[in-house]
Amino acid sequence: MFRVILGILASVAVVGVLLVAFARPLDRTIDARANAVASSSPRDPASQAVETHRRLWIADLHCDAAFWDRDLVARSERGHVDLPRLREGNVALQVFSFPNAYPLASNYRRTPALLDIVGVAALARRWPRSTWYSPVARARHQASIVYDAARESEGRLVVITGVRDLTGIGAASSNSARTVGAILAVEGLHIARGDVEAVDDLFASGVRVFGLAHMSDNSVTGSAHGWRKHGLTDFGRRVVARIDSLGGIVDLAHASETTVDEVLAMPSVAVMVSHTGVDGTCPGERNLSDHQLAGIAAHDGVIGIGFWRGAVCGDDAAAIARAMRHAVGVAGIDAVALGSDFDGAVRTPFDAAGMVYMTEALLAEGFDASEIARIMGLNVLEFFLRSLPPEG
Repeated sequence: MFRVILGILASVAVVGVLLVAFARPLDRTIDARANAVASSSPRDPASQAVETHRRLWIADLHCDAAFWDRDLVARSERGHVDLPRLREGNVALQVFSFPNAYPLASNYRRTPALLDIVGVAALARRWPRSTWYSPVARARHQASIVYDAARESEGRLVVITGVRDLTGIGAASSNSARTVGAILAVEGLHIARGDVEAVDDLFASGVRVFGLAHMSDNSVTGSAHGWRKHGLTDFGRRVVARIDSLGGIVDLAHASETTVDEVLAMPSVAVMVSHTGVDGTCPGERNLSDHQLAGIAAHDGVIGIGFWRGAVCGDDAAAIARAMRHAVGVAGIDAVALGSDFDGAVRTPFDAAGMVYMTEALLAEGFDASEIARIMGLNVLEFFLRSLPPEG
């Protein structure tokens, strides 16, 4: 028996050594393939789109760039988001979200909460030991990556924790002079049952947007892709109350249908959906019904429309614009926003530098300049101005 135990330990040690030895090249390969751009050589945008885009204040509600092994301050040939590409795309505000648990067998229909691969990634990337087993520690670590990038950027990237921090964000006469704001979010509250203090811990780390669910059910609530797809647990109701009391925002992306209804029944809670599609143009478990769109708008929330095929049933900007047209028709022009899911292991029509193609697609869809300005960023700005705490 002792020899068997020694053999198992030796095997685990070998696997650990191999993970560390091959992590970086494997990580880069996965990043390059998973976070791809649909067209490697897009055509030049129309002059009208370029001129319209130049005047916009642009905000995107979801990217997972801090999860990957990249320098956020330097331009990368991989993925979708870094500071140079955000500035080139005229982006004023980017929400950086932190995936912290992801089951190996994830799928849109029904996912068991088994074999978390983010812990393996944390080990392979030599993240702090606590991140190997703690989703909260993983979120804190990703938050520190954004803070480190902000310090290294010499003022070009600023973490936003309160309304006061939004002053001057994106206000510049040229992309090269623009300051980009970063709001921090957690994607899935995978916290120990009863540990409400974990919300305080995340808030103290700079997190202001709290996604209740990701790909599987958890102790707080059910996922749209979960095994049971249940609503808020008793613990989950305490968690939402704590988020609200701190001045945080609840993100209903990935949440089960029951969860969406239950949170919308809480009148004081600030809500948004960071990245989604709509059933009206792309039916599926991941996407919002017209009933949900109307409910979120009535709650003064914003809805970020995603850029990937599972959200919009297409691989081009026109498919995204069609989904936005439907969402505006149901929820109104003041509720619709960008929710790219850049660097979320998805293929998108363009990266952060190519946001002008979204402006062009909205023009082609028949939106006027004032409507485009709202969708591309002003709705998000107004949402955070009324939802964030006054001071960080």
